[in-house]
Amino acid sequence: MTLDVKDLSVSYGPISAVRQVALEVNPGEIVALIGANGAGKTTILKTISGLLRSHAGEIRFGDINITKMKPHKIVDLGISHVPERRGIFANLTVYENLLMGAFTRDLRAVELDEVYELFPILKERRKQVAGTLSGGEQQMLAISRALLSKPRLMLLDEPSLGLAPQISKNIFETIQRINSAGTTVLLVEQNAHAALRISHRGYVLEVGEIVCADKSENLLKNDLVKKAYLGEN
Repeated sequence: MTLDVKDLSVSYGPISAVRQVALEVNPGEIVALIGANGAGKTTILKTISGLLRSHAGEIRFGDINITKMKPHKIVDLGISHVPERRGIFANLTVYENLLMGAFTRDLRAVELDEVYELFPILKERRKQVAGTLSGGEQQMLAISRALLSKPRLMLLDEPSLGLAPQISKNIFETIQRINSAGTTVLLVEQNAHAALRISHRGYVLEVGEIVCADKSENLLKNDLVKKAYLGEN
């Protein structure tokens, strides 16, 4: 199912955060949304998943208008959201966090095994309180919890935030594996170079507006993108 965002505008009180954003994520793609801090990337993901309400525009998932739909209904349709800073339940165990991912459906043991195969450390840590995990392990848990809702589309917000370079590299490789297994991904990421390397297409957001959209391979070569987001002159 295609995610189609048209003319989306979102405000925080009198402050306009997102203005007339249009983007599309097709089945099987990884699409990157890059931009500076405060550009509105997280706002867009939260609005897609129903955590925020837009004051203009439309969001459709396939033939279904989800613009004003409640978050749990959006999850039921097959959209999962891995929030910035992970949003795990710190006082619950790893296993209990995983169960929460399948709260709206019946969880099969084989699905837990699939998650443990993806992130073996979680099986070792399954009885451990989640708040005591390392940052990288917490990110693995957040992604795994989202996977257990069996999403068609996963929204990933800053998955490499605060992680060591090697852990970040492992996370990006895992995102590619998840995508290859059939899950579409909309990726918000401060590390623009890493995001564009693993994505098929990308959008560049500046001060709440899309200023550039292209295939990721082209954005990596774009002089403005290279200077502003890739640290290249």
